[in-house]
Amino acid sequence: MYIYTYSDAVFRNTSFYYIIMIKAITFDLWNTLFENISYSDIRLNLILDILRKRDIILSIDKIKESYESNFSFLVPEQKMNNFNHVYTESRFLNLINNLNVKMSNAEVKNIVRKLEDIMLSNPPPLKPNVKKTLESLDPYYKIGLISDTGITPGRILKLALEQHEILQFFDTLIFSDELGVYKPHPLPFQTALKNLAVSADVSIHIGDLIDTDIVGAKNYNMRAIWVNNEPNIKFLKIKPDFIIKDIYETVGIIAQIP
Repeated sequence: MYIYTYSDAVFRNTSFYYIIMIKAITFDLWNTLFENISYSDIRLNLILDILRKRDIILSIDKIKESYESNFSFLVPEQKMNNFNHVYTESRFLNLINNLNVKMSNAEVKNIVRKLEDIMLSNPPPLKPNVKKTLESLDPYYKIGLISDTGITPGRILKLALEQHEILQFFDTLIFSDELGVYKPHPLPFQTALKNLAVSADVSIHIGDLIDTDIVGAKNYNMRAIWVNNEPNIKFLKIKPDFIIKDIYETVGIIAQIP
């Protein structure tokens, strides 16, 4: 494993000197390209408002408890034990069932749509140097996105990518709500590389989570870059090939892979 620093990059005539061995690059989304933003309080307030307008008398604490148990972000350990994507509609149905609230299918679908669309009112910002990195890599490599989704589905994330003017850089987009499973299941990596028409041995994945991004990529025989400001690899069973702090460091790393 090599901990890369940007000063190691190779330049010739102010441009990178590329030896094309890697043919495809896949990126994680959250905390790799997008900054993490929580929309939990906004969604909870939406649900509280809906129940209030229906004159449903329940304690706020009970509603919050049910919300937190059904809408909490799945930690990587949970995804490793159960790969199946948990859909927003299932989360909301569990919530109202826990609260003994009855709603029609049409009402449920309407509320779920509102919960999913909330991110569009305040899209997460890009992490530093993301657009610059994609612009630098795009002429030389096929590029894919492999993203687990929580409440916000792929259809909304695509709109956010478009708003940031980076959607055009991706040759394939893989979202867990569209595929049905989370990383580190091999299917997201397999599907992305199939769509890109490349093999795992000439591909590299970049992400911030060891248990989903790095483990999933390495188990599928891809190289892997871990985005982490304070890496501690001492106790890792599966280690990344490279560690970076800034996403733009990938440009120099990938150019030098023999």
